[in-house]
Amino acid sequence: MKICLVGHHVQQPDEGVRKITYYLWRELARRHDVLQLGIAYPRGWRSVRAFQPDIIHYVLSPTLLGLAAAKVLSFLYKPAATVISAPHPDWRALGKAASLFRPDLLLVQAEDSESRFRSLGYRTQFLPNGVDTHKFVPVSGEAKGRLRDKYNVDRDRYVLLHVASLKRGRNLQLMQSLQRNDSQVLILGRPSEAKDSPLLRELRQQGCMVWTDYFPHVEEICALSDCYVFPTADRRYCVEMPLSVLEAMSCNLPVVTTKFGALPRVFEQGDGLVFIDSKGDCVEALDKLRSSGLAVRTRHKVLPYSWTHIMHQLDEIYDRLLHGVEA
Repeated sequence: MKICLVGHHVQQPDEGVRKITYYLWRELARRHDVLQLGIAYPRGWRSVRAFQPDIIHYVLSPTLLGLAAAKVLSFLYKPAATVISAPHPDWRALGKAASLFRPDLLLVQAEDSESRFRSLGYRTQFLPNGVDTHKFVPVSGEAKGRLRDKYNVDRDRYVLLHVASLKRGRNLQLMQSLQRNDSQVLILGRPSEAKDSPLLRELRQQGCMVWTDYFPHVEEICALSDCYVFPTADRRYCVEMPLSVLEAMSCNLPVVTTKFGALPRVFEQGDGLVFIDSKGDCVEALDKLRSSGLAVRTRHKVLPYSWTHIMHQLDEIYDRLLHGVEA
């Protein structure tokens, strides 16, 4: 199959939509003929007609402007079926005008987003994000200790990890409140956020470790941690199925998270996965996880969402679309 994948293609993706684009390209290229196109670089769009794709697949937030650009690009080779992945829709910028730019199929995640798009006349299909289950793996206690030595993290403290853009909308104030004598909050930011900021200073003054370097082996940061905390509630600040949560689960870390986006649609609570509504719930959940001694099986929960499994689903979606079969 010939697929034109349109999005923000970067070599070191450190943001959700870009990471999804990277993984989709990597997996699609293993089984299909794939043309990469940058959504922000119209000069390269003329190659679509020469490539003659079966599918033009866009990975967008999406905004109204992005939907319009996708519609324009689709005119360059009208025989192709058009698909849009919408992992982070911006409802503030989408109104009834979005109904003018419908693709053949929209891939969605959260249930309320799906309902919203359907109300605008979109044909939708649920497709979750995936995780690299070969890269993000559990490690032994001995290996965890070596990783802590490598990154200069105290072996004796309970490490609470969060991978985040350093924005107040991510509710990082909750992470501040979890910093204790026996616990170490570790926040992995982005290289673009390395410059000083009031929030960065507040976090570090509270004793939180905040790293803004690029880590090619981010799986090691997950592996050295004891628990992953996802405190974000505002949907404007993260893709609807957070990749960092999936990666932590693939490392078999216990995860304490808000009922964010698609997470409650995909996972049931239990086996080390705890959904919370408030700061008090978070503290209580962490205390129970540390004292209960119950087995953690979050990796078992996330294995069906390996990128390999997700790509099998996507191949089936493509086939149905090309043959005119409804989901």
